[in-house]
Amino acid sequence: MKQYIEKKISKNRNLVKKIKSLARKIGLNLEHWERYPTYKIIKSELEKLNLKSFDTLEISAGEYWRENYTFKSYEEFNYPEYDICGDVNIKKKYDFIIADNVWEHLKFPYKATRNIYHLLNKDGYFLVIVPFLIRVHNVPIDCTRWTEDGIRYFLYECGFELKDIYTNSWGNKECVKSNLRSDDAWTRIGFYKNLKNDKKFPVQVWALAQKKYKK
Repeated sequence: MKQYIEKKISKNRNLVKKIKSLARKIGLNLEHWERYPTYKIIKSELEKLNLKSFDTLEISAGEYWRENYTFKSYEEFNYPEYDICGDVNIKKKYDFIIADNVWEHLKFPYKATRNIYHLLNKDGYFLVIVPFLIRVHNVPIDCTRWTEDGIRYFLYECGFELKDIYTNSWGNKECVKSNLRSDDAWTRIGFYKNLKNDKKFPVQVWALAQKKYKK
């Protein structure tokens, strides 16, 4: 019943925002445990970039990036209208491309990342966020996991230079265990959950890769 109500409410973004705002007033954090600290760290890492001057593209977009950041322009490539693993014949180039918990679901992540590389302007950035110690979640399939080292060398293989790839991760054992469940829900922070980062138990891994050269 809890998951049913949550899914119904989640379709009304304004209602979700109001509920979260009211909950924060009593110290209740309703954000997902595995994503909230990740987004906070990434936000601090992106502060040195002038995102307001970036033409931005998000692959299989959710609401987070368009609701919480301001860009010069923002577009979405959503499946099945756009298949990032297919032949992408688009002339426009972008300064910033986001793939937020999408790449683990791709059958052909190498081809998709090569497409990303060609869609970037010179000096443009690709931000890719992926799970690691997270249970299988088929949306509609679940194919791949990367560590920090794994995502770095994968991006290098796709065309980015190692020195232009920054990686990081967040997680801890408690968060890992909390999501080892058989339903399709994800644990929320609540009144208190451990937000300390333990690099031995990464839940979310991400990379920010800059395209410095034309290939």
